[in-house]
Amino acid sequence: MINDDIWYDDEAGPLVRLYAITGGRAEAPAGDFTLSTIVQRVPGSEPGHDLSLAETTIVDLTERPVSVSEIAARLGLPLGPVRVILGDLREAGLVAVPRSRNAAERPSMSLLEQVLSGLNAL
Repeated sequence: MINDDIWYDDEAGPLVRLYAITGGRAEAPAGDFTLSTIVQRVPGSEPGHDLSLAETTIVDLTERPVSVSEIAARLGLPLGPVRVILGDLREAGLVAVPRSRNAAERPSMSLLEQVLSGLNAL
């Protein structure tokens, strides 16, 4: 007899709906994470034992700077849920978006114009 109520197969394991991973939330908090946003674990932050598997994986992945798109790819999740989880981790003080320390670290306007000129030449 086949049981149609089984929500998993032998290879994939149990099926978890995306809304269960994000607690039913679909919108990331203010300061949305874009695909190219770089995220890094806050130095010295200690994750608690109450983190989900996805949250723990993200904290581990962010030991080094990593983009939001790479996190989503490694987790095999769409961008929306990853952004919600990242927002939670940011609010918990576990991850942050590294910022330039000063304007001297930013590329000069002349360098940007040279790059643009080179791209247009392609």
